[in-house]
Amino acid sequence: MKRWKLCSILFLAGVMIFASNIGVKAAELKPYKFGALYAMTGAGAWYGQQMTRGNHLAADEINAAGGVAGYKLIPVIEDHKSGSTTAGQNALRKLLTVDKIAFLMSSYGSVTLSISPIIKEERICTFNSGGTAPSLVNLPYLHNTRTLGDAQVPYVLKYLWDLGHRKMATIYYNMETGIGINKAAIQYWKSLGGVVVDEEMYAAGSTDLTAEVSRIKAAQPDFIGCWNYQLDVGYTVRDIRKMGMKVPICGAEFSPDAHKIAGEAMEGFLFALDDFDVNTDDPWGKEFVKNYRKKYGENPDKYAASYYENVYILKELISRVVAKGENPHDGSKLEAAIWDNPTFKSVYGIKSKLNKNGTADKTPYVYKITGGKPVIVKKTF
Repeated sequence: MKRWKLCSILFLAGVMIFASNIGVKAAELKPYKFGALYAMTGAGAWYGQQMTRGNHLAADEINAAGGVAGYKLIPVIEDHKSGSTTAGQNALRKLLTVDKIAFLMSSYGSVTLSISPIIKEERICTFNSGGTAPSLVNLPYLHNTRTLGDAQVPYVLKYLWDLGHRKMATIYYNMETGIGINKAAIQYWKSLGGVVVDEEMYAAGSTDLTAEVSRIKAAQPDFIGCWNYQLDVGYTVRDIRKMGMKVPICGAEFSPDAHKIAGEAMEGFLFALDDFDVNTDDPWGKEFVKNYRKKYGENPDKYAASYYENVYILKELISRVVAKGENPHDGSKLEAAIWDNPTFKSVYGIKSKLNKNGTADKTPYVYKITGGKPVIVKKTF
């Protein structure tokens, strides 16, 4: 009996020491804050929600597994109020002065462009997986892991060309992304031999586009290129159909919020995206979907997937920098670590390769809204 008691005491002591060691190790993890600039309020708040979820899920997983190189990852989310460059710049200054970040995740082309001089000056390693402005290239310390607008639009335009359409009209909002995509779309369409019968620019956020659509209708296009984002997509598609136009409509973006506004008018809408497939066969992708569903009760989208993946890229960069005996709170060290090997594991089931010009190698699919849901009509690889 005494021997049994002694064994029990020794066992319990061992358990307590083991638990104590775990606690000590957890307590020893140093905080590593990284910044994020998202649309947390305003018309694009849905985007910010998805991006934030991706960040938090990845950080929680990494921290639960023991962190990275002695650090616990802490996302600090700031609001650029759905595209306000002033709000974005102010939020970044707070992240720099208060949170002392060296790594940033950004969104929206206009916001990301407006902070690019600060990114360069302060040497902040920055990843954008939301904004698609064609001008988001060749900017120091900026990496775009989503296909930019000028690279994705040709896929849907070529699809329409192959269907026999030749006359395009465009409607786009007066933000950097819309202007840049419209220019790229027209250039590509004319290179195919197509004709542009009308171009209509409007103020971003407008909810009544009947004047612009009336002029497009008079031009009698074969189809309409809709180069805008957020809720603007829904209002544009809605007004085109309200004016009785039945020609195909294509765009650069689709979101559930925009779909709610357009309703049945969104049926047949075409767009090209490097979207995330929740039915992926990739083991890491499947694990991500399972964990996301468990945490949030719904399927992840491309924004959640991309911003989840970006946190794991940060984990890898911190590991590389610390392994060299360098400071991971120095953005220039994180940036240099990218080029040790610019190919990273991806939940998309492929390897994500970063390029020196700030782009990443991804190939979009062409989608069509059918029965209220996006359906792939052309795999472009």
